[in-house]
Amino acid sequence: MKMKLKDAMRSKVFKLILVFGMVLLCSCAHYKCDSEYAGPSKRSTELLEYYSYPKQKIEAEVEKISEKKRYFVERIEFPSALNVFDNENIKFDFYVQKKAGIFPTILVLPIANGIDFCAKGFARHFASNGLNCAIVHNRDIEIEDIQNTEQVEDYLRQTVLDSRQILDYLAVRKEVDSNKLGCLGMSLGGIRASIVSAVDERLNCCVIGLAGGSMADIAFLSELKEVKRYIRGLVERGISKDTIRAEVSDKIVTDPLKLAEYSDARETLMYVAMFDRVIHRKCGDKLWEAAGKPEVVYIFSGHFTSLLFLSYAERDSLNFFKKKFEI
Repeated sequence: MKMKLKDAMRSKVFKLILVFGMVLLCSCAHYKCDSEYAGPSKRSTELLEYYSYPKQKIEAEVEKISEKKRYFVERIEFPSALNVFDNENIKFDFYVQKKAGIFPTILVLPIANGIDFCAKGFARHFASNGLNCAIVHNRDIEIEDIQNTEQVEDYLRQTVLDSRQILDYLAVRKEVDSNKLGCLGMSLGGIRASIVSAVDERLNCCVIGLAGGSMADIAFLSELKEVKRYIRGLVERGISKDTIRAEVSDKIVTDPLKLAEYSDARETLMYVAMFDRVIHRKCGDKLWEAAGKPEVVYIFSGHFTSLLFLSYAERDSLNFFKKKFEI
């Protein structure tokens, strides 16, 4: 009798999971890239100079931190050739295939709080399916510590400088196919992925999740309590919202909306949460339009509840990368 009850419970749980999964999948709206898209704008000399840095021989410290059946993980660290934000070393975790050969490699840019289970989930899924993956460590910054708009710009610019130097390092690793490089990010990581892919032509394709532009719109439409508290603090110091918005719009050059035209919409996949109140859907739509209306998946969730779609996004983005890399 007990065995029958257990079997009945397992059956009910399985049916609930199946129904829940079907509901999630039916809650996505998937649109292909605009068929009239004409291609990205040419990167200007000024743009390339702004995100350039002195070339150096990279002397990296490499530490093996874990090992799985198909891959192992290395912690890699080296000094940046140019620091405009602070003097931290560049750090990333490299999920590298064990078997001999060269493999496509994905750069993963994590959320604001750093490397979480989301970034690790993508990395593990990609590495388990034959792709190398590099999760970039964030530079250390808290919203409460931001002193001015210039500091925000320095942070975003440093993101590009760090990511480009990591690509320099990866491109000469014997396990990396330097002709098959991609990047992915969610939330702040999605913002950073969009700007890095717009600047560096070595990235063949990009997945941008829960991101948007402009940075001014993101700040003023966000319902994230830390952002609202920060803006309220500036207003209490006598700075008007119009002044704050104007300064953010003027001084933040490394803005997804300003750089979107340089990325290739045909090689981009976006995820936009329909009820996002952290990076508002309006900002996601603006970025999608500015980027040339790339392939996009609208998910029936808010910013944080989008985690319910994580498994779907892992599978979908892997299929996207495999298609682009012709695997």
